[in-house]
Amino acid sequence: MNDDIRAFLAAVRDAIDIPAPATFGDREAFQLLLEDRVLDAVVALTGALGEPPAADWGLGWHTGYLRERLATKPPTTYRHFNVDGGAR
Repeated sequence: MNDDIRAFLAAVRDAIDIPAPATFGDREAFQLLLEDRVLDAVVALTGALGEPPAADWGLGWHTGYLRERLATKPPTTYRHFNVDGGAR
């Protein structure tokens, strides 16, 4: 696997792999954020697969696009489940 493909796949994984919500009350904010990040990943995947209108922009461009979008949507709108116990 070349470096461009690896970087793109890592960005897609980062889009959908966000910390689990700490409580039931945090679930709605978690789901809204995850849905938004998934939509960004779908847009990037669509372009990376060569579908219009972004067919000729290249994998590096789509990776950068996705990283930029994710940077504006960090998982800070809800409390996270801490695998060591408790919420953070």
